[in-house]
Amino acid sequence: MLKFNEKTYLENGKITYETRSEIERVADEVSKEGYKNIFFISVGGSIAIMWPIQEMLKQLTDIPVYVEQAAEVILTGHKQLTKDSIVIMASKSGDTKETVEAAMWCKEKGYPVVSLVGTPNTPLEKLSKWVIPNKALNGVEFEYMQLFMLVFRLLDNRDEFPRYVEFADQLKYLPQNLLEAKQKFELIADKIAKKYYNEPYNIWIGDGEMWGEVYLFSMCILEEMQWIRTKAVSSSEFFHGTLELVGKDIPVFIVKGEGIRRKIDERVENFCKKYTDKLVVIDTKDYELKGIDDEFRWILAPTISTTLLVDRLAHHYEKYTEHDLDTRRYYRQFEY
Repeated sequence: MLKFNEKTYLENGKITYETRSEIERVADEVSKEGYKNIFFISVGGSIAIMWPIQEMLKQLTDIPVYVEQAAEVILTGHKQLTKDSIVIMASKSGDTKETVEAAMWCKEKGYPVVSLVGTPNTPLEKLSKWVIPNKALNGVEFEYMQLFMLVFRLLDNRDEFPRYVEFADQLKYLPQNLLEAKQKFELIADKIAKKYYNEPYNIWIGDGEMWGEVYLFSMCILEEMQWIRTKAVSSSEFFHGTLELVGKDIPVFIVKGEGIRRKIDERVENFCKKYTDKLVVIDTKDYELKGIDDEFRWILAPTISTTLLVDRLAHHYEKYTEHDLDTRRYYRQFEY
């Protein structure tokens, strides 16, 4: 596969899964101290993977769950955010400006923070009450794995996710399954990138557990890393504006998940089949999860889409645009 090391990938999966006991210890300590609600606070790619989890928790728990942009919440505050909340943050670098500022703000106010941090001895680590080390070199799916173990252990302790042990046990099979999904998608990714890399405008659509994935790929990959103009819209909002921009020559990408809101995705798909000749549907149901119960597929669907899009499709776009994924004009290039 293009720019991919299978051995390293599986090693990253292994070291991620090995943090399970540490994550469960943190979750148990949080549960013991008690909390009245959960706040996910981050920015960019990190907040993108929190939105799908919020959507899941809406359906699984009666505890209030909020997702807030770090730069906003420190300005506006939030009446539900108190010392009785638990704040969950994430930063691969550990020094994301807005996230660090929000962590400092939380610490000053006495709001307990648990963070997933990819780089040791960084500001976010020092500002957090609990730290979960994200040891994988890359792979958004590994961040998902850690968040899944954290939040579903919390729910298990509330008797709201009774099959947590089976779920966590089966997570160890996820990296191998995702590797096989990548292999299956490789030629598809090449064809998509070759056909659409030079389009002046693209529409990306998803909903529910897939919305964060659509946001992540369209903004953090295509816009930030490839300078490709995109419009990201949820399936539920598509029919209230964006549908008017669909035409025979407009590429439309639909990322279909496996939760209840899949029905909305299919409505969009049926519409787009009639009005564009450039429809691409990426369906997580097309990829097996061996050794994992079907009951858990809707939860794990974002890991399938991210392993296909952020890892495989991104590199194939890079191949055809000849624009290095690490090249930026502005992001982290100077103070702004």
